[in-house]
Amino acid sequence: LPLTFFVFDKFFDSGYIFAKIFGLIFTTYAIFLFGVLHLAPFTQFFSFLIFIFVSVLFFTLLPSRLSVLQILKRDWKILLFEEALFLLSLFGWVYIHSFAPDVHGLEKYMDFGFINSALRSNYFPPKDMLFTPFFINYSYFGHLVTAVLTKLSGIPATITFNLMLSTLFAFCLCATFYLSAHLSIFLKGTQASIFKTSFVGFLTSLITH
Repeated sequence: LPLTFFVFDKFFDSGYIFAKIFGLIFTTYAIFLFGVLHLAPFTQFFSFLIFIFVSVLFFTLLPSRLSVLQILKRDWKILLFEEALFLLSLFGWVYIHSFAPDVHGLEKYMDFGFINSALRSNYFPPKDMLFTPFFINYSYFGHLVTAVLTKLSGIPATITFNLMLSTLFAFCLCATFYLSAHLSIFLKGTQASIFKTSFVGFLTSLITH
């Protein structure tokens, strides 16, 4: 939240909708650095410690830390709406995806293998599941994000794999809605109504998804 509010200070809700994405990226990258440098193994305990470390670091260093509570109190209605939009899109895609949850077809088996390779690794890079003992010769940061969420939640990878696909859909839909709604406000200025702005956001989200 401090980083999001700092970067998107001029946006109508200070970019709250991107806070989850920023949190996942920086937490995962910190865990990745600790793993690559062999400073901490990739376990649930150390993942929680690094997550707390990253959170405290941002709240301590970023100048917007004092305005976080003020923004939450000021824009709580908008933030509640954005959370509802995220949950509805997440649960909606989870329901649709539940009719075909098997990890089969296209690159699913490879993605699932990379996630499990990361989960079995104490340090990075993980071993390639097809060419062990060689390391993965592929960009695997997105797979590592899923592995980090799997570690933190304690949910089996067979479930988090499908949950992550639905989460990515919810992230993309909400981000598209937010950016198009903000663009509408930017073009129309203070004359933009909430209904028209929301309609533009929903329409753009539906077209792009």
